Amino acid sequence: MLNKDEILHWSEKYDLEEDLYNQGEEIELGNKFRKNGYVSKIDLEEIVKWKFQNSLIGRRNRILKFIRTEENTNIKKITKNCFSIDDDYIKISLLNSINGIGNSLSSVILTFHNPQNYGILDIHSWRALFGKEPTDIFSNKRKLIMFFDKIRDIGKRNNLECRIVEKAIFKMDLDKK
Repeated sequence: MLNKDEILHWSEKYDLEEDLYNQGEEIELGNKFRKNGYVSKIDLEEIVKWKFQNSLIGRRNRILKFIRTEENTNIKKITKNCFSIDDDYIKISLLNSINGIGNSLSSVILTFHNPQNYGILDIHSWRALFGKEPTDIFSNKRKLIMFFDKIRDIGKRNNLECRIVEKAIFKMDLDKK
């Protein structure tokens, strides 16, 4: 596995090559979630647009359609409850109860809110840690928790936040292609 210098190298490479819009949106939404203690319907739509801006347009539009069926008050209530508890399984279950939200978007919400303890689940970050992704990677909550536990372990051993670890492993796997 990567050492601290390698993690920092790949994370910095990610940041240098990433669209500034993406970085700004992540910081802005994360600050907003921490300040408000919840995610609004508009915020959730922004997350979906952020996650799927350059790819999987059909999936993005389908997810946005589902989210638009949800009441803003319901989204705020669910995310507020999610942010107030410690159990990852319950957090993921709460977020996944919102129409259109699965493990991938749950990981984005949790990461934006708390980059110290979470990273974004993606096939590239999964492959870097565990090899070929299982068919249920985006539907099995236990797989997401396994992912969080692994990046937390790496982060703890290197005194780095999980988002930095996740960006590094994502970029490293992506550049292998």
